[in-house]
Amino acid sequence: MENEELLKELENRFKKIKSEMGIKSSLEELDNAFFIKDFILKEGFISERLSRQINYKIVDTYMGWNEYFHSLIMPNPQNMLNISESKIFSKEEKKEIVEMMKKIMQISSKNNLILITKDKKGEGKFLDEGLEFWESEFKEKIARIMKKINKEWGNTE
Repeated sequence: MENEELLKELENRFKKIKSEMGIKSSLEELDNAFFIKDFILKEGFISERLSRQINYKIVDTYMGWNEYFHSLIMPNPQNMLNISESKIFSKEEKKEIVEMMKKIMQISSKNNLILITKDKKGEGKFLDEGLEFWESEFKEKIARIMKKINKEWGNTE
């Protein structure tokens, strides 16, 4: 399937699950936060369970950030870059990062619970909650963290 066809199919299938599951978020909103279209193009297919595929991408995005946060809180002693970045943050800032990590783990474990219980309504609700957390809290906090790190590395633009 060509890229354009794949993206058109994604849009059509998303409209269907949006209606069936009562999803409030748009595909564009989800794509802006989690690069859903790029993910689908990379995978080269759209799952029969598209909501699960999108939920996976949401969790994967958050867990990638969680791994990075972990390196800020508990840097690998063998990694000079981890140690340098960890030193940038005060104890209070690290507490805030740990709180973000907890929220990410809450999101991840909720997704696992939905997967285990096969909660279809929960799948749709999870999409909206994942985006809501991104928009209401995560995006602003991660931008602040990354600006501080970027400034420390000498790039003040």
